[in-house]
Amino acid sequence: MASAQQHVFIPFRFPEAAALGSQKQGQKIPKETTYQQSNLTPATKQLFVNQVEQIVWRYKLSPDTLNVADSEDVAEIQVFDIHLKPNCRDLDAEVLEILDRAVPSNILFRIFNGLPHRPQVQHAMACKRESKRDAGNMVIKEHFLSDWVAISKLGELNHAETKKLPVIINMATLYNELLRSLLSEPALEGESIDEQMKRIAMLNACRDKLAKLQAKQRKEKQYNRRVDMNSEINRLKEQISSLSGQ
Repeated sequence: MASAQQHVFIPFRFPEAAALGSQKQGQKIPKETTYQQSNLTPATKQLFVNQVEQIVWRYKLSPDTLNVADSEDVAEIQVFDIHLKPNCRDLDAEVLEILDRAVPSNILFRIFNGLPHRPQVQHAMACKRESKRDAGNMVIKEHFLSDWVAISKLGELNHAETKKLPVIINMATLYNELLRSLLSEPALEGESIDEQMKRIAMLNACRDKLAKLQAKQRKEKQYNRRVDMNSEINRLKEQISSLSGQ
């Protein structure tokens, strides 16, 4: 099995042709519009009030704006900037879920904190597809999030803080590349994105089980039980090493 390299998240930058708004600053999405379209409960609405300063639709990634082929499963990808309030450290996952359900396209979220003295950005994207049983509805499996990345200016990414989009042949390839950039383990050679996500899920399960078993072993007083646990710990470590491509 090919060895996986260390994953380092660097945000992508998008071409000017995909930028929205008269000054290429995007289009603000009033929070009230989200409230009306999503039929929010008072508690969920309060999440937006407490955490979100503003939401801006920044880019439309499509065959026209990127000059690539279309795909049956991925027509467009929207890029939304979510600016947090200064007292909000992390965005509640339910906010992303609500926005993704309100918009039928795939969305890449760029989440900017509200701290002028320590500006940061985090990216998020869901594994999302149109329902085969209920046309028009989206199936959202899970949101994947990058680490928080330090940036030089509040609410903005400059050229030096981003990297070019990879060479892509169609929208489905772009979707895979954007989603893969957020995954905790890089792809192994020849691995599909579905296989990669399944492997990561298995890795996370093994690591969780290992941590719990090691904690239990530290408390165990009987020697024979500690030896048995050690055998299981070594087996889990080997499994983790294999799943990591090492």
